[in-house]
Amino acid sequence: MKILVAVNEFKGSLTSKEIAELISKLANKRYKNIEIVPEVIADGGDGFLDIFNDFSKKEVLVTNAMGEKIKASYLVDYDNKKAVIEVAEIIGLKKVSEKNPYLASTYGLGEVIKSLLQENIRDFIIGLGGSATNDCGIGMLSALGYKFFDKNNNECIHGINALSKINRIDDSYLNENLKNAKFTLVSDVENILCGQEGATYVFSKQKGLKEENFQIVDDYVNKFTRIVYNKYNTNYSNILGSGAAGGLAYGFLTFTNSEIKKGSDFMIEYLKIEEKIKEVEIVITGEGKLDLQSFMGKAPIEIARLAKKYKKSVIFLAGTISDKEIDTLNASTKGIIDASFSILRGISTLDEAMNKKIAISNLENTVSQVFNLLEIFKDE
Repeated sequence: MKILVAVNEFKGSLTSKEIAELISKLANKRYKNIEIVPEVIADGGDGFLDIFNDFSKKEVLVTNAMGEKIKASYLVDYDNKKAVIEVAEIIGLKKVSEKNPYLASTYGLGEVIKSLLQENIRDFIIGLGGSATNDCGIGMLSALGYKFFDKNNNECIHGINALSKINRIDDSYLNENLKNAKFTLVSDVENILCGQEGATYVFSKQKGLKEENFQIVDDYVNKFTRIVYNKYNTNYSNILGSGAAGGLAYGFLTFTNSEIKKGSDFMIEYLKIEEKIKEVEIVITGEGKLDLQSFMGKAPIEIARLAKKYKKSVIFLAGTISDKEIDTLNASTKGIIDASFSILRGISTLDEAMNKKIAISNLENTVSQVFNLLEIFKDE
């Protein structure tokens, strides 16, 4: 029995790589009739770097979203002039000691890109998920030579505070190497930039913005898009995904040679997931929580949809499962998953459930039961 294991990270406890390795070891140790095809997956958020094999990893000192110096990793392929950057590694929420979107800046990301441009890197893949910022990329763009000024000719660089004051844009100091670079943006969300479904309303609360300030900040963002339109006669604010990473995607699309791709589509194509699905009988996928958001373009469900295209059985593993939400889906959508299992083995606190040692034990026990069932029914 051949099984593809392609499970997204359980955020805060287990990475996709750890999950794939654990399930593989369990099968090899106890179940002779089960062959695992392990696959590390990520659709642009945390763990994005792990899906790439033909690159060298570099760890460097960078500036995080709050201006603190931290260590972060990215991938490079000097022969082919390529680099892969995971935004969460540099300006992500997981990298800051405090949340303050009014000050949080993408500047550190721009510094990394500038350094790579100097090393003759010209082709960038950017995983957009997990940022701590809501600045439409003005910090990054400032590091790359764009200048943003307020009405008193003071330069505006960092965070929402700076974004709110922008009055004009000067591109005469642009980094020359940027003109020859291209960026592939990989986004795990499809939100546009502004409005109730935009970057500020949907994602800024988790970055520290209070709900009563959503409309005020959204107005700042809208004002910035009008200034951009007046100068360049372009408007990317309604492109799906332009709101990713607090509008960083919008900044890339507007000011650089960029294209944006849905994270799950990019990952499935890059890893040749469809070809691997054809070769197995069962697909095990999953993520930390199975709920309605899982069905809004996230990688595990897109993998499940692909599996059903080839009439493969799908097993979904999750930390928690929102049955009430799943029950609101129609039968055909729910039918994408043949069986779902929460790995929680008893009543526990959130901290206990997220503890890596406990999560490993829970996952091993749950997967053992899944494999036991497969063994029982293998001849039917």
